[in-house]
Formats: sequence, structure tokens, C-alpha cells
Amino acid sequence: LLPAVLALLGHRIDRLKIPFIRTPDDSLAAAQQTAVARWGRFVTRRAGFFTVVPLVVMLLLAAPVVGIQLGAADAGTAPKTTTQRIAYDWLAEGFGPGFNGPLIVVVDGDQPAADAVQKAIAAAPNVAAAAPPIVNPDGNTAIITVYAKSSPQDAATAELVNDLRADTIPQALRGTNAVAYVGGATAAFDDIAARIFERIPYFLLFVVGITLLILTMAFRSVVIALKAALTTILSCAASFGVLTLVFQHGYGAGLIGLDKTGPIESFLPVIVFSLIFGLSMDYEVFLVSRIREAYVGGDTPRVAITDGVATIGRVIVAAALIMSVVFFAFLTGVDRTIKEFGLALGLAIALDAFVVRLTLVPALMHLLDERAWWIPGWLDRILPRLTIEAPEEQDAPGHIEISGR
Repeated sequence: LLPAVLALLGHRIDRLKIPFIRTPDDSLAAAQQTAVARWGRFVTRRAGFFTVVPLVVMLLLAAPVVGIQLGAADAGTAPKTTTQRIAYDWLAEGFGPGFNGPLIVVVDGDQPAADAVQKAIAAAPNVAAAAPPIVNPDGNTAIITVYAKSSPQDAATAELVNDLRADTIPQALRGTNAVAYVGGATAAFDDIAARIFERIPYFLLFVVGITLLILTMAFRSVVIALKAALTTILSCAASFGVLTLVFQHGYGAGLIGLDKTGPIESFLPVIVFSLIFGLSMDYEVFLVSRIREAYVGGDTPRVAITDGVATIGRVIVAAALIMSVVFFAFLTGVDRTIKEFGLALGLAIALDAFVVRLTLVPALMHLLDERAWWIPGWLDRILPRLTIEAPEEQDAPGHIEISGR
């Protein structure tokens, strides 16, 4: 639609210009004088420093992610002024923290089996109370409501669920044909979190694998594709490291309107990673496609890098600022989950654009020089071509050097 509309408008697209603002010069010479271009030259002149320091900073920010706790935050993390938080606090004060998220144990067996399970659970550590079994009219199924001493979002409650399933209940039912299942909202959220955490490596392998394949076809470089995937994972990890510090450990939580810590929502990593991977690949393609275009056109790799940053850097800055502001605006909301999305997405985009794409990537490519465009000859021959340059440019000396033919 957009090309069709532009074709109809032609030069009339410039008719309603903003008054008192000079039309920018889009030439390469003018682009070389911008702040972004000067930053690109500054980074490449100190490529070693701007490779090591951003890597160290990003890894330090990402470090807390190893202790991330996935789960579901309950009403206890809502602002103190909300009715759900007031009700939660009163119930916790009157009946104990576990009253807000009881576990439901279903026993598929007779009354004696249900009684044995209830007694075993009541004696288990971190159990405040286990209600007497409620047996159905047929006498073959019973429900036991269990209240933990810890709150639903506490890690100790998740440990209790595991202990009941692995030890307490099997021992109580030993020698019988009865079976029992631990459910309830708290157990369900823990199961969802565990399942997502278990499948994340496969999810990453799929997304990263597809990215590697497409970028290798587009840029005819294994190094560029691998670098893009790894740096994007680094941006996501750094964002989730900060998210863990704020929402799980409470550092700076008051600045965004939080007064209580809790786990990170279990579904957050998959959704945020998907969005960030897509957006960061946009910035990567913007930048590297311009660098490749200059390189294939005859520039040396290092000159192509500075030209690419000079001409595309402003686009990346504008796009990143727009998206970061939009997502950081989520922090002004009341809902904790919305705040998590806002901080994770806004920070990841800002880090990826300014620390990774406009600092680490130019510096790293400067150090790699010609090696950045390496691809095995056999792989170059069998991969379909998705290159951005025109067919006549594909036979330029630079392109022959890239492909190894």
C-alpha cells in the first residue's frame, strides 16, 4: 500500500513542509557530520575498548538472571491502596499467608486412604493446616484443602508442592491402590512455570536457528549471523537480569511504584524474547545491510562500517527512542505484570540499540575486518540468495571476496 500511495503522490508528498525547519541534507557527506557518525568513528578508533567494556557491562547486568524465579505474582504484590491488596493483607494477617493460595489435593481412593493422606500432609513441614477430607457420595474420591505457612508466590510454597508429590503423599499411600494429585491455582502456576522453563532451550534453539539461517542467506556471512544472534540473546539476558533485580529482589522497586517483591511472570520470557528478537533484528538488518552495501560497492570493511553507522545510525536512534518511550510508559500503570513488560521491553530495546548495535557491533566488526564476512564456499553455493544488493553489484570484487568464489 505504501509504495502505491507514494507513487500516486509523487513529489507532492513534500508539499506540506513544517515551517522554520530546514530540510535535512541526506547525502553521505552530510551524514558524516552528524553526532551518530562522530560516535561511530570514535568507537572504531577504540575498537578494543568498546568491544570489551560493553560486553562486561552487559554480562554484569545479565548475571542476576541465573537466579530468576518464574511463577505468578498474587494480589500481595499489588499497590497497598488497592482493594485486592487490602483484602490480601487482612486474610494473611487473620489466617496466615497460605490462606490466600490453598493447595487442593484430590485423592482417588476410599476414606481410609484420604485420611492417611490428610494426616501425612498435616504433619509435613511448612504446612499450617490440612482440612479434613471431603468425600463424594460414592466414597471413592476425596478433596483435601491444604494451607501452607508461606505465601502462594513464595519459593517455599513451590518446594512444598514438590515435596508433597514426591515424598509425603507416596509414603502415605504406600501399599494401597489409591493415588493423589496436588492441584489448585498455586500448584498450577508452578507447573506452568516449570514447563516453560523446561522448554525455553528448545524455543531458543528454534528462534536462533531460523535467525542464523536467514541472516546467513541475506548477508552471506556466518560470522555476521552468529554475532547477531548472540548479541540479541545478550540484550535479552541483560534486560531480564535487571528485571530480576527490581521485581524479585526489590532494588529500585519504589521508583516504579512497587512496595513488595515477587516472582517474574512465567509467560513473560517467551513473549518478551520474541518481541525483542524481532526488533533487534530490525536494527541489525538496518545497520549491517548498509555496511554490506558499502563493502560490496568497493569500500574497505572498516570504511564501510563508519559509513553504515553514519547513514543508518540516526534511523536506529529514532526507532529505539520511540519504542523505548512507548514501553517505559507502561511503568506508569498500576498492574505489576504491565510494569514487568514495560521495564523488560523498554530496557532491552535501549540496551540493544545504543550499547549493542551502535557500540559493540561496529567495534567488533572493526576488529574482525575481512573475517566478519567469512562464509565457507560450500555453504555459499548451496544457500539461496536473499542479498539486498542489485544483481550487477553481486559480481563486484567485494562480493567475490565475501563468498570465497
